[in-house]
Amino acid sequence: MNYRNRRERLEKKLENFSINLVYSGQAPYKVADEKYPFEVSRDFYYLTGIDREKMILLMCKQDKRTSTYLFIERFDETMAKWVGPKMLPEQAYEISGISQILYLDEFEDTLGDLLNYYSNKGISLGVDLHREEFNQEDDWLVKETRKLKRHYPTVEINDISTLITEQRLVKDEEEINELIKGINITNTGLKHMWNNLHSGMNEAEAEAWFNFEVKKARTDYSFDSIFASGKNATTLHYSQNNSEIKPNTLLLTDLGATSNHYCADITRTVPVDGKFSPRQREIYDLVLKGNKHIISYVRSGMTLRELNEELLTYYNSELPKHGLLKKGHSLNDYYFHGVSHMLGLQCHDVSIPDYKLRNGNVFTVEPGLYLEEEEIGVRIEDNVVIKNDKAEVLSSMIMKDPEEIEAFFAKR
Repeated sequence: MNYRNRRERLEKKLENFSINLVYSGQAPYKVADEKYPFEVSRDFYYLTGIDREKMILLMCKQDKRTSTYLFIERFDETMAKWVGPKMLPEQAYEISGISQILYLDEFEDTLGDLLNYYSNKGISLGVDLHREEFNQEDDWLVKETRKLKRHYPTVEINDISTLITEQRLVKDEEEINELIKGINITNTGLKHMWNNLHSGMNEAEAEAWFNFEVKKARTDYSFDSIFASGKNATTLHYSQNNSEIKPNTLLLTDLGATSNHYCADITRTVPVDGKFSPRQREIYDLVLKGNKHIISYVRSGMTLRELNEELLTYYNSELPKHGLLKKGHSLNDYYFHGVSHMLGLQCHDVSIPDYKLRNGNVFTVEPGLYLEEEEIGVRIEDNVVIKNDKAEVLSSMIMKDPEEIEAFFAKR
C-alpha cells in the first residue's frame, strides 16, 4: 500500500498553518492487568499501515508544505519479556514511509514548540475525533484530547475526521484487491461449512467449520458471525449461535473474513438438508430477484437511501403476489433494515449523510425477508464496487442461485 500517497492526498485538504493529529488508539483495561483486544484506529492505519497502539501521527502544514512526524513508544526490555517488543523506528519507517520518527515522551514538547513557533500565523489544531472503537472515559484519545484542551486553552481544536472519511470512501485498486482476498477466504470457509452441514447439529458447530478456514488463512473475522437457523433467522442481529438446527429448515449465515483489516461481509441462506421446500424457494427467489435488481439499478450519483427506496418499491409490488401484506401486515413486518452500507476497513465503514455514490465506492447489497410465523428468514448479501458508474459484484464467486446451491449439496 502506498501510505505516503494517501497522506499527500490528505495534505492538500488540510488547512494551511495547521497541526493535525491522528491517534492509533489504545486497548482499554477489562480487569486488573487484562485488556480488551486492541483495535487500531482505522484512520491511523489507513494513513500509516501500522497496527500498533499508543502511536501518534502529526502532520504540520505551513506555507502549503507539510512536515510529517510519527511518535512511537520506546523499546522497553523488561516489558518486552511480558508483552512483546515495541516497534523500532526502522520498522515503523519501512511500513509507513515516514522518516521523522520520534518517541512518545517527546510528543508534548514537540507539539508545544510547533504551536509556539507558528502562533503568530494563527495556527489551528486538528484532531481526528472519529470514534470507531471503544468510547470510554479511560480511552486514550479522550484523555489526550482533554489534555490538549487544558494545555492550549486558546487554541481551537477542529475535527479532521470528515476529511479522512471522504478519502477513505473511494477505494483504490490495492484496497479492492484486499477486499477480494477477504471475500475469497469467506467463500472457502462457507464451502467448508456447507460440506459438513446437516440437520441435528448445533449452530455453533456449523460456525466452527467456517472459523477453521478463517484461522487457517491466518486472518480474522470482519465481525461476530451470525449463524441463524429456522425461526432464529427472522431476528436481524441474532447472536447466540447455539440452537439445534432442525430438519428441513434454512440456515442464514452473515459473516466475513478480513485481509489486512479490509472486511468481507457476506450473507447466504441455504437449506440445511440440501433442498428448498416450495415455500422456502418462493421466498428465496423473491429476495434473490431483489438482490439482482438493486445491483443492476446502481448508478453513480445515487445515494444508499435511494437504493433502499427502490427495494421498497419492488417489495410492495411483489409481496402481495406471494400471500404477504395481508391481514393488516405491512412491509415493515417482513423487511426492516437498509439494503446497503459502506464497506472497507470496517464492516460498516465510514460514510457521510446523503453521500452520492461515485466510482471506487464499495458497499453491500443485502435485501432480506423475515417471516416469523413461517420460521423463514432469507437474506442475500453481496459486496459491490462502482466501476464505470455501475455496480460490479466483487463476491460473484460465492454461489447464490438456488439451483447451484442444491447441486452443491447433492454432490457432497
